Amino acid sequence: MSWPTNISRPKPYPLKKHLVRFCQIAFAVTLVCYLSACKDPAIADKSNTLGFDPINLEHLDTNAVYINTLAEVPLQSSAVSTGVLGSMDDPIFGKTYASFYAQCLLSSSGAVFNNTPVADSAVLYLPFINDSSKYGPCKKPIDVLVYEVSQYMDPTAVYHQNDAFGVYGQPIGSLSNYTPDLIDSTFAWHNTQAPQIIVRLNTSFAQKLLNADSISLSSSTDFINYLKGIYVTTNSSKLGDGVSYLNLQSARISVYYHNSTSDTLRFDFPISSYSTTVNHFDHQNSGKPVSTAINAGLSTTTQLAGYIQSGAGVKLKVRIPGLSSLPAQIGVTKAELILPVDVSDTANYPLPPTPVIYRLGDTLDINVLNSYNLSGVGKLSTRQDNAGNNYYCYVFNLTEFVQRMQNGYYNNNGFYVQYSYTVRADRVKILNDPAQYARQCKLKITYTKLQ
Repeated sequence: MSWPTNISRPKPYPLKKHLVRFCQIAFAVTLVCYLSACKDPAIADKSNTLGFDPINLEHLDTNAVYINTLAEVPLQSSAVSTGVLGSMDDPIFGKTYASFYAQCLLSSSGAVFNNTPVADSAVLYLPFINDSSKYGPCKKPIDVLVYEVSQYMDPTAVYHQNDAFGVYGQPIGSLSNYTPDLIDSTFAWHNTQAPQIIVRLNTSFAQKLLNADSISLSSSTDFINYLKGIYVTTNSSKLGDGVSYLNLQSARISVYYHNSTSDTLRFDFPISSYSTTVNHFDHQNSGKPVSTAINAGLSTTTQLAGYIQSGAGVKLKVRIPGLSSLPAQIGVTKAELILPVDVSDTANYPLPPTPVIYRLGDTLDINVLNSYNLSGVGKLSTRQDNAGNNYYCYVFNLTEFVQRMQNGYYNNNGFYVQYSYTVRADRVKILNDPAQYARQCKLKITYTKLQ
C-alpha cells in the first residue's frame, strides 16, 4: 500500500539520530564506571591516592605473624539443615562426639488414626547429603542410638552447640555395628531410595504416636508438645573414626500400622525447616597437642603450630605487630596473609576449604573484616618456597583492611581465624616455624608511596 499523498511522510532520520546519541551516552557512562572500578578498589579513601604511580611499587614481607590457639566460644547450632553424627579420636585434636536433636512434625494436620490402629513397626530415615558427606575415614563400626526428648525445645529460640536437652532413660531405637555407606542405595517402603541411615524404632514408641489424642494431632505446633523431639547420638564407649553429614530436611519417622479395615498403612512424621534442629558437639582434647596449645594461651609470643576446629572447638588468634609501623602515606595495592597448613594426614582428614578471618575491635569485639567488604573468607591455595617447591596454605585478602588501618579507620588489634559453623567437623593445623619458609606465616604487602 502506498503512503497517502495528503499526509506528509515522517522522516526517519531524527529517530535514528536520537538513538545513536542515546547509545553514545550509554557507552560513555559504562566506560567511566568500568575505568573507575579498575582504579584500585582496595583503597577505601580515594582522597589519599593523588599522585598514585602504578609503576613505582614496593614490596614488604618482613612482618612477623604471631599465632596462638584459643578455645572457641559457644556458637549458634540451631536451625541447621545438616545433622552431624559420629565420633572420632584424632591424634592431634583428641576425641570429638557429634550428635543432634530434632523435632518431628506431622505430614498432615488433623490426622486421625481410626479403627483401632495397631503399630507394626517404626523406622527413622536419615539420608546423607551426598556421596561425600563425611569427615574422617568412617571405617570403624559405631552404634547409633535414638532417644525421645523429654524437654520442650522452643522453635523460636537460639541454641548453641553445647546446649543439651533432657531425654528419657532408654533408647527408642538403635543400630549396632554400623559403618556409613554413602554409595549404595537402600530399599524402603517398596522403593529404592538414596543412601541413608535406617534405624528401626521400638514398636511401643510407634504405638505411642498412633495413640496421640486429636488435639495433639491437630497441628504440628500441638504435636511437639506430645512428642518433644528425638536425640540421635552414638555409643560413647564405642568410638568411631569419622562423622557423617545428614540431610535433616529429608529425614523422617515412618510408622507402619494396620487397623480393623486395612493392613498396609503408613504415616510420616518428617523433620522439616520448621522443626527445631540442634547439632551438639563434645570435644575432649586432654593430653593432645591442641590441649597444650590452649593451655599456653597468649602467654607465649607465638606458637610454632596453631589449630582451628569447627563445631566450636578451637580458633586461632593472629597478631601482626608490624602493621602499626608501616611507612606513612602509602597506597596499598595488595596485602595477603598466608598461613601454611600441615598436610601430613590429609588422607584421613582432608583440608577444609574456607576458614574465615575476623578483625578485633578496640574492646576485643569480633567484627567482619571490612565495613564495606564483608568478605573475610580464606582460600586454600599454594605458594612457592625459596627453592620453587609448592606448599599448601590459606590465603586471606587483607588489602582493604591494611589501607583502612593506614587511613585511621581501624586499630591493629589482631584477628581471629576460625570455622564459624556447626554443621561440619573440619580441623586443620597451621604451621609457623620461622626457620622454614614453607612453614612460616607471612604477611605480604605491595604498595606505592603517595605524594
